Amino acid sequence: MSNQLKKLRIFFDTNVDDYWHERQFADIKEAMYRSKSSKAVLVDSREMADVVLRIGGCTSLQDKVSICFELPKAKCPPEFVWEMGDLPTGSKFGLYVSLPSYMYDSRRHRAFCLPYICNEMIHPFDLDEAEYLYGYCGSTFSGLRARMNPLLIKAHNKGEALIDIREPIWHKMFDRSGIEEKAIYARMLRLSRFNLCPRGAVLGGVGSRLYETIQASRVPVIISDNVTLPEGIDWDNCSVRISERDIARIPQILASYSNRWPQMAVNARRIYEEHFSPESLLDEIATHLQALLPSYTEETFTTKLRIRLKIAIGLLYFNLLQSRVRIVKALSSYKIA
Repeated sequence: MSNQLKKLRIFFDTNVDDYWHERQFADIKEAMYRSKSSKAVLVDSREMADVVLRIGGCTSLQDKVSICFELPKAKCPPEFVWEMGDLPTGSKFGLYVSLPSYMYDSRRHRAFCLPYICNEMIHPFDLDEAEYLYGYCGSTFSGLRARMNPLLIKAHNKGEALIDIREPIWHKMFDRSGIEEKAIYARMLRLSRFNLCPRGAVLGGVGSRLYETIQASRVPVIISDNVTLPEGIDWDNCSVRISERDIARIPQILASYSNRWPQMAVNARRIYEEHFSPESLLDEIATHLQALLPSYTEETFTTKLRIRLKIAIGLLYFNLLQSRVRIVKALSSYKIA
């Protein structure tokens, strides 16, 4: 068989201690087994694989600073991570959901979606059902979302947006206790043309909101100055990017897209089907891993040191942000008292 026709053999390692996502990992794996990929095939063991794709495994910025001085050796077969953590260091080659742009290196990283579906109640909604200019459902606990809170309340009171501010419910997404919250979020998507996707506690990512929005045939509004988006996609034709400093202008900015939004919504759903649906995941993963393989096998000692320096800078930046948040909270408490 020619190299051109040979499929990449991938061992998808979902053997992680994660009770909450165990069923979702199994569902995605089963979908990839069933998919008619032209680029890759899943195999049942490492010994049969050209590459290994492992769920998680990248050290978090919250972990010990010693990661900055570790220089891991390449493995055989090459091992990549599919990292869904909020504060990854990017220390390993692979796919990342929330790696900030200042830590991203295209030679060893690819931005990608979560390895599971959070809300089974989301599906393509008719464009005619969207009554509101934009919507948001979620908490406002983080710094950026807290700054957005007055704007969201004002928009809701004026009737121009569908806003539902509530306590964090992430822990309810993977058991039966979150059924009502899932239905409320899906309804918000159905009734809104644009869905606000601000970063949360993470430094760069917008989590599941981006992919849920395009899955629902709605237009995501990405509000994160350090977000890294998946490559090979014309995001300008299916999403709106708003700088964090411009959140006060959200209504005016989105109103300027009113004439374009139907086509953008159609584009968004097409992007989901082609790149992030369970049926297309294996082809998309194979494309990314094939692109990263040359760098994996050829990475030099100097490059490894440079990556560790990036991690050290990211760790310092993260701690500075955390200190700033603590100071702001302390001052707020002092004023209230």
